Amino acid sequence: MSQPWETHTTLRLNGENYSRQELLLCSKDKLKNSKNPEWEKVIFRFIVEWLNNKNNVVVKTSGSTGNPKNILIEKNRMIDSAKATNTFFDLDKSKKALLCLSADYIAGKMMIVRAFVGGFDLHYAETKSDVLLKNNVNFDFTAVVPLQLESVLKSENALPINRIKKIIVGGAALRKDLIQKLEQVETEVWTTYGMTETITHIALQRLNGKHKTDYFQALPNVEFQLDERNCLRINAPLVSLNPIQTNDEVILLNSQQFRFLGRADFIINSGGIKLSPEILEQKMALYIETCFAFSSVKDEVLGERLVLVIESKPYSEAKFNKLNEILKTILNRFEEPKEIIFSDNFPRMTNGKLNRIKLKEEIS
Repeated sequence: MSQPWETHTTLRLNGENYSRQELLLCSKDKLKNSKNPEWEKVIFRFIVEWLNNKNNVVVKTSGSTGNPKNILIEKNRMIDSAKATNTFFDLDKSKKALLCLSADYIAGKMMIVRAFVGGFDLHYAETKSDVLLKNNVNFDFTAVVPLQLESVLKSENALPINRIKKIIVGGAALRKDLIQKLEQVETEVWTTYGMTETITHIALQRLNGKHKTDYFQALPNVEFQLDERNCLRINAPLVSLNPIQTNDEVILLNSQQFRFLGRADFIINSGGIKLSPEILEQKMALYIETCFAFSSVKDEVLGERLVLVIESKPYSEAKFNKLNEILKTILNRFEEPKEIIFSDNFPRMTNGKLNRIKLKEEIS
């Protein structure tokens, strides 16, 4: 008996239509050619995996809360996820989309699956931070990580981003000052909530325009609950037979809407005071112009000592003193970092996320 995924084996790639056999031949050539870059080969390895006779694909988790691991995901559930996104964003055969995320991870793989399912024209580009800045083509849709969006917003040149009608951004929180800049662009920008286990996003939040919100809205057939820790539990039968328990602390507005607070496993317990680094970062987002993060180091008295880590060369004395004044104004006395540390480069994962675990190791 044939599987639903077996009806989605043709693809429009860079303006060309490919049958299943043509895709296999093209992929073989791409993978065999030593001159082709690895980022491109990853795309065609996944295409080959999608077209094989297995009902599952192997997907790597990002490793944002622990060691990366491989998990199996059913192709049919990936199709259900793709259909939900394609319907929400009206992606059909008349549309054109850009793949600029690594196909090593679920977000990049799902861009390809959405093209298989929706029949839209999928163009691909190297996964670089300035990929949107260099864009000179009109697209209906793309998915990016914050670093890629930040690059074009910092340039003050809105033209490249306005060439794309709709953008989803995931993987990490976007800074408040950059969210404010989104009001200057015509593009619809949405932030996503999801993970590898939910086959990318199962909720969306509009960041700009007259329809922007301060909460995540569930996609169809998705419902939310809280556990005893006020962490989110996801019921999404189309992508998972069982409820998915997260470590994400949220404010649940109703069964389909929530406000994200932060990850419970990132909570810093300093002298019995529990502090969420993500909430502190939101408070300070408008006052520190470079990337920064709140973390902790071991302390004999407090257990954990709260520190602020800034991706920058050390500040001048005047700038350092001004920052301290701002910290005292914006944060309460328990939230004030006990130390400010400067780092030339933050450790990041391949998908652009800050590696908080490695950062904590580096500063300890």
